[in-house]
Amino acid sequence: MPAERDVVGLGLACVDDLLLLSNIPGPEGRASVLRREQQGGGMAATAVVAVSRLGGRAGFVAKVGDDPGGRFILEDFRRYGVDVSRAVIEAGASSHLTVVLVDVTSGARSFLGQRGSIRPLQPEEVSREYVTSAAILHVSDADPAAVQAVRWAREAGREVCFDGTHFYPAVFDLIPHLDYLIVSRFFASEFVAHQEGRGVSRAARMFAAPAEAGAPVRHGDGTPEHLPELPGEGLMDAAARLAHLGPPVVVVTEGERGSWCVSPEGRFHTPAYPVAAVDTTGAGDVFHGAFLYARSQGWDLRPSLRLAAATASLKCRALGGRAGIPTLEEALALAGG
Repeated sequence: MPAERDVVGLGLACVDDLLLLSNIPGPEGRASVLRREQQGGGMAATAVVAVSRLGGRAGFVAKVGDDPGGRFILEDFRRYGVDVSRAVIEAGASSHLTVVLVDVTSGARSFLGQRGSIRPLQPEEVSREYVTSAAILHVSDADPAAVQAVRWAREAGREVCFDGTHFYPAVFDLIPHLDYLIVSRFFASEFVAHQEGRGVSRAARMFAAPAEAGAPVRHGDGTPEHLPELPGEGLMDAAARLAHLGPPVVVVTEGERGSWCVSPEGRFHTPAYPVAAVDTTGAGDVFHGAFLYARSQGWDLRPSLRLAAATASLKCRALGGRAGIPTLEEALALAGG
């Protein structure tokens, strides 16, 4: 059946409380708040906002509380034209909040996550009909709801994309079923370390904590804060290793150094577009959204990645993950048509 929507997303949705600071202080330090804004946030959540902003038909399966944060999250989706008619609202629960600290001079960021009391989205709370109404399903978790949604999408002949920020072993349940695996340089480096028996970083374990049961991650437990990041060509090798697990198209993003792709068309690098960046928050999410918009419209792979790079770069002109998302015309002007 023809798709009613271009992209449907499923995953965490939150409020981003963004603070632009004179500097990010260390222990006992001080800083001035130069600006403060609230926007909707979340990885797949912001990706579908980018799809809609570029002119696509987008929906998102969100789970929020019936608190002011939950109302804000849903209204922000609607403001950008994203359908949230299948959102799940949990009575008496609080929604997720992320405080994002941005250094005005360097653009460096720190994140403070406050998990709400809402329970994780359950498979029975997701509509098969809604998931399969889109040409592409985009997920950012490997929890039971996401795994079931991916299975439904594949059975219906739809394409599936996964956004990986940090690596955790549960993603092995999804990787063989993906059409597009687009991950950060952190994910790629952590995946290679895991393959080579070097474990995972504390940052990755904290990221995975809601998705995988286990003991809380504590400082001083011998786990390194971060693992060394692979350089450019090393990321291409990591992409090849990931492609060996099944996805036809694997992309590793490297921020201002562009992205590395392994696909049936070969291995190639797509450069980023330089801009005067204010904040890179959400740039990777917007990259995903622009890429999926292009693919849902029938674009070839390389032009899709160029549009993704241009859209993500232009997003960085503004504070937050969503305020700076450009129009399609703006992105095309930067990408060269």
